[in-house]
Amino acid sequence: MKCEIIKDLLPSYIDGLTSSESNLEIEKHFNNCPQCKEIFEQMKAEVEVENIEYNKEKIKPFKKLNRKVFKAVLITLTICALAVASFFYFFVFGWKVNSADMNIEYVYKDDKILFEFELTNGRVLNPWIHLDEDNIDVKTIKFTECFSSILDDRGEHPNKFLYGIHCTDNKGNKVQFTKDDCLILQFKDKTETFYLREIAKELNVM
Repeated sequence: MKCEIIKDLLPSYIDGLTSSESNLEIEKHFNNCPQCKEIFEQMKAEVEVENIEYNKEKIKPFKKLNRKVFKAVLITLTICALAVASFFYFFVFGWKVNSADMNIEYVYKDDKILFEFELTNGRVLNPWIHLDEDNIDVKTIKFTECFSSILDDRGEHPNKFLYGIHCTDNKGNKVQFTKDDCLILQFKDKTETFYLREIAKELNVM
């Protein structure tokens, strides 16, 4: 097969459009004609470079689009996370109460020492009661405050919290408080401990 015919067939051969018989003749010609084989290698290299550049240009807008979408999603998720965190911080869980903003009173009523905690700064009071697993005689209350709603008299959004401690057992016998029985109050500025035996004596319960 003449070189001119091979050169005419090379573009189709590179694109894989020639028949198997033509492919055999072209490859046989390469074995005997270094010039045509060199022309083939050059044409093949140029086509590969063009394809790579074309693919890069084709993919580049999608990469930019993916980056923009990723940034938009990331910003949206960040804003949502901050909004949820702010909501829970300011309107649900709140922040710790200062002891100066809490009025504490206790009385003996209905066989219970009844503690009344009143938040005096106009915010809603959230008590978190924790019972010490290692010592059942120790009860801890953590106080937080928030702006969850306007205070009302129905008790739905209170600034007061009542906590009662029974002074009789299930059989009606008076509970003998020990020196370890206590109520621990955790404020922002300090921790305050009320020993129940001392309070019971003060209220003439024992």
